[in-house]
Amino acid sequence: MKQTIVFVHGMSHGAWCWEEYFIPYFEQQGYDCVAINLPGHEVAGSTQAIHYAMSDYVQALSDVVDKLSQDPIIVGHSMGGMILQRFLAKGGRCKQAILMSSVPPVGVLMPSLRVLFQNPGAFKFLFQANLLGVFRKYPRLMFGSNEKTEQYANLMCSESFWAYLQLMMPIGRVQKKVPMLVMGGSADALISVNEFKQTAEYYGTTLELIEGGSHDLMLDPNAYQHAAMIQRWLENS
Repeated sequence: MKQTIVFVHGMSHGAWCWEEYFIPYFEQQGYDCVAINLPGHEVAGSTQAIHYAMSDYVQALSDVVDKLSQDPIIVGHSMGGMILQRFLAKGGRCKQAILMSSVPPVGVLMPSLRVLFQNPGAFKFLFQANLLGVFRKYPRLMFGSNEKTEQYANLMCSESFWAYLQLMMPIGRVQKKVPMLVMGGSADALISVNEFKQTAEYYGTTLELIEGGSHDLMLDPNAYQHAAMIQRWLENS
């Protein structure tokens, strides 16, 4: 029976972010792939305000997994990484977990303060509870120097400010032990290398640090290489 990979996107993204590189790669390797659109993220580029809690996002992941006949592999990117951690903390079904460019277990407060300090123009958008405005003004936070930055930035949609505020809260210890890979890019402008290391240490696993990788590793020009790294880990873990 084929193994299933469930992909969980991050802030202001959608299932679209997995469709260019990762899903074709893993389908070619024989996996079934399911990419979630979190509630309110179904329409790429939408600027309509949304109001969801992190619990709504965790429930959306649970609803997808509950329909599967076997425990899936789950890849969570950025906010999706915290959704995955909270899902596991609730005892959710998962065979192997990949935290990609993930919000660390201690929450997103320090990364947020660092971004504001380095990009003071973001304050205006935060006062407006407009996270999409931050990402549209500073798309390099997500995409680095990717030549497709404008294309990808136009696909980003509004994000729930309430869910963002809840990302400030640390997560409790995850009781359910599953094989876990922590991976991040050395050029990630949102989450630091030290925070990736702290996440790996927290879960007692290793960190795969990708030299020059951006926050959106699944959209890097060499994204197929990142996918191949995940595949090797899946086969050996």
